[in-house]
Amino acid sequence: MYSFRQYLQTLEDPHGLTRRLGEASLCRDDRGRAIYSTGNSAAVFRIRCQGRTCALRCYFRPMRRLAAIYGDRYLPRELYLYTTPEQGRWVDAVLCDWVEGQTLHAAIARAAESGDGERLAQLSEAFDRLALELVTDDRAHGDLKPENLILTPDGRLVPIDLDASFLPEFAGETSSEIGTAAFQHPDRTAAHFDASLDDYPAALIATALHALRLDPTLYARHRCDGLLFTPQRIAADPALQEVLALFERHGMAAEYRLARLLLSPTLRLPDLPQLLRRLTAADEPPAQTPELFVENGLWGYRCGDRPAIPPLYDEGFDFSEGLAAVRLGRTWHFIDTAGRTVLNCPRCEAVKPFRNGRAQVIRAGRRTEIDRRGRELDI
Repeated sequence: MYSFRQYLQTLEDPHGLTRRLGEASLCRDDRGRAIYSTGNSAAVFRIRCQGRTCALRCYFRPMRRLAAIYGDRYLPRELYLYTTPEQGRWVDAVLCDWVEGQTLHAAIARAAESGDGERLAQLSEAFDRLALELVTDDRAHGDLKPENLILTPDGRLVPIDLDASFLPEFAGETSSEIGTAAFQHPDRTAAHFDASLDDYPAALIATALHALRLDPTLYARHRCDGLLFTPQRIAADPALQEVLALFERHGMAAEYRLARLLLSPTLRLPDLPQLLRRLTAADEPPAQTPELFVENGLWGYRCGDRPAIPPLYDEGFDFSEGLAAVRLGRTWHFIDTAGRTVLNCPRCEAVKPFRNGRAQVIRAGRRTEIDRRGRELDI
């Protein structure tokens, strides 16, 4: 309904064409070009306004709920756009602080292409912290994706483009936008509009980052609009199968369960907050040896009534000599009392707990013993 060119015309010479912005001016690059970005529903201009640098969101069509979402940053009937050489109309805009930094998408691409696993680990940790905040809130971003997250120079992730947000006062309504398909559950529709909107994209982005920190070459092999994964074919997605195998092989139980959430038939992922808490918590051993328990078909460990290691495993043994044998998928591992994988047992069909520094395993049909470093010993 409104064009980028109309907004640019107004902002090039805003005198008399704004209500509250006053003598706002466009910021320009070294070649004198206006600094802006465009999306499906809006253009965002970097401007100087009242002595500060701001982001001015200018919409290509009328948008719902902007006043509730943005509060006093919403400027109704702020800009005058010419629709003919002689006539025009006043349109809404949103004025936000400009967030310095780069998008998470750009940061991931740069780190993955250079094979910088340490940098990808930092990005993964920052996103896990933000994701936990988002999925435990009674609001939702609604279009969570790496392009809508700014990585600041001090390492924080700041969400931008809140136009598709859900707030509690919107309960019972339908969404005016359904987010970017490359990061959304394949069954999402406008009718799915509640606080769980960020669950699936948060799980998808977190899974991709944890996989890339282990193997940055995944980016070159599986790069797509959704980082590594394509939700519309997720059940048969070769990237997801490779990532699940990677997590299983390394005994990364929380990451493995996180990746499996991408196969969920529903948009709401009730197990996601617990997994994100596990991924963001410090690995500290409990004061006493945890005891085995089973919940919903998965095995974990607890001290009294408090889970010390969440139920993440497909099978498990009690702790013995400080280690417990656990099975993740088809692969056996040994973990310590903090839940850290300390020994992998690839190609083992069965294992037994440690006794006197040795554990029996069956590998390729042959019974043998291993020490605490995984070295095979003579029986």
